[in-house]
Amino acid sequence: MRKILTAFIVLSLLCSCSMNQHYNRLENLMTANSCNEAVKYIETSENRYGRNDKLLFLMDSAMINMLCGNYDAGNKYFKKAEYLGEELWTKSVSQYTLSMVSNDMAISYAGEDFERALINLFSAICYAKLGEFDEALVECRRLDTLLSGYNAVYQKKNVYKEDAFGRYLSGIIHEAGRDLDDAFIDYYAAFKSYRDYNAAYGTPLPSFLPADLLRTAAAVDRLDEARHLLSSSSVEYRSMRETMAMGKIIFIHLNGQSPVKVEKKFTVPTPSGPISIAFPGYKVNPVHCRQSKFVVESGSFYFEKQAELVEDINKIAVKCLDDRKGREIAKAIARAVLKQAAIKTISREVVGKDKKDPKRKEKRQLFEFVANMVNTFALEKADIRTWRTLPGEIYLSRTFVPPGPCRVSVKQCGGTQNMLESMNIKAGETRFVVFRSIY
Repeated sequence: MRKILTAFIVLSLLCSCSMNQHYNRLENLMTANSCNEAVKYIETSENRYGRNDKLLFLMDSAMINMLCGNYDAGNKYFKKAEYLGEELWTKSVSQYTLSMVSNDMAISYAGEDFERALINLFSAICYAKLGEFDEALVECRRLDTLLSGYNAVYQKKNVYKEDAFGRYLSGIIHEAGRDLDDAFIDYYAAFKSYRDYNAAYGTPLPSFLPADLLRTAAAVDRLDEARHLLSSSSVEYRSMRETMAMGKIIFIHLNGQSPVKVEKKFTVPTPSGPISIAFPGYKVNPVHCRQSKFVVESGSFYFEKQAELVEDINKIAVKCLDDRKGREIAKAIARAVLKQAAIKTISREVVGKDKKDPKRKEKRQLFEFVANMVNTFALEKADIRTWRTLPGEIYLSRTFVPPGPCRVSVKQCGGTQNMLESMNIKAGETRFVVFRSIY
């Protein structure tokens, strides 16, 4: 029995160390801007994830390709991840029994609710970057539909009811396609959602959203409706005629690393051995720089503005896990009770039921003690799997520029100005620039 306990512990440690080494390797490659090597590495790493972590492999592959500018490849992985995530979420109920006799790591990882939602959000960003706006809008709608479904399941008790940035992005894309009615509807919904974001996550309303709301409201004759939302009547905005004569650049900054899950375990000593319950918690990675200035230069035109926080993935992750913490603890307790009953039943079957035989009683106690040791140190584990290649925050800025050639740069935390790309923008055109500083 001691050998079995040792084998379980060693195997568990080897699996944990293997994945940590895998993510360290990815991080080192991305930090060194070795994108080609990072893409090759992740795409040959499926076996490292194992059968139960295929969704993580797909999500990591999608994100690494996206961060390296391979937006088409990223979207292929995002699509596979979306379908698999839906399938696993619906199957999670049927796998409940297996997780109760072992732990949640024994079943396929279906992703957190917010992770499955962010698959659609980042896919929309990929399509927007490629200029494929119809496809981007499909992803925005899928995101909204997914969250609406979760609201129905959880009876609106969850905090993450709507993605404010997803709504705002949808409005930007609708406006880019001249669908001004839908653009107004999305901006209006985003405005209200950011009120909830401010209360739940401390993410304020982006300063440029009121102007976007009023511009589209004026164009579709709903200005009074829009002004009813605003606390100030002095918001300045360009008319739709003015903006259609200019180009529009949307700067999206993916910053910092998302939080990682850690195990929280409570162990109670008993005569039959230690009894434990384990459940996950999040550890938020420190963000080293939160200031990025979006710079556009074009002849005599010069624009420089601080990008603003539009999505705090760190806080969304923590809040979503807090939403289900009670369910996680209740499940861990139920699993502990079930395991104790199973251990006692097995001990009687293995050793015998004769209560009057002191030797049998002693053997049963020893069996139960060792079994509880095995369970505590090798089996009772929290599910700490998580989408580790996500950014921790998303920032955004935007500007209207004269048609023609221009250069887009970024300044971070008072550092040097780094050139991102050059473009030749047309009147009425919307272009997206994506910048990453995750690693």
